[in-house]
Amino acid sequence: MSPLGATLVSVNTDRAIGAASATVLVVEDDRAVRLLFTKVLQRAGFDVIACENGALGLEAARNQIDKIDAIVTDARMPGMQGPRLIARIRAMRPDLPAILVSGNMVEAETDHSTVFLTKPVSPGILTRELRRLLSPRM
Repeated sequence: MSPLGATLVSVNTDRAIGAASATVLVVEDDRAVRLLFTKVLQRAGFDVIACENGALGLEAARNQIDKIDAIVTDARMPGMQGPRLIARIRAMRPDLPAILVSGNMVEAETDHSTVFLTKPVSPGILTRELRRLLSPRM
């Protein structure tokens, strides 16, 4: 755990040789889901910065904005909601792709760089959508 309350997970022995590395900011208040997303994304070859709430996610983004390539966030969290977190991070990096995940239907604007996924999310769908969002960049 860093002083920011974010966990940087960058060791990945499962990364395919020659695969492009991208760093994903995962913000999820449910510990089990956060750990699952982290593990799934690691195995898919991504580096992960995992945070337990929007405030910590925003702080991690402020400190590492040039390193982060995408956001995966829960839509509904105590404190700062996912759409607000995405908007605040995009104030720093307008082009940052994002995946908004929720167990409930959420009123949220999506566009070409934002995808909405409903929980439970299969590992294949999560990684496929993230790669699709990042494909022009990788």
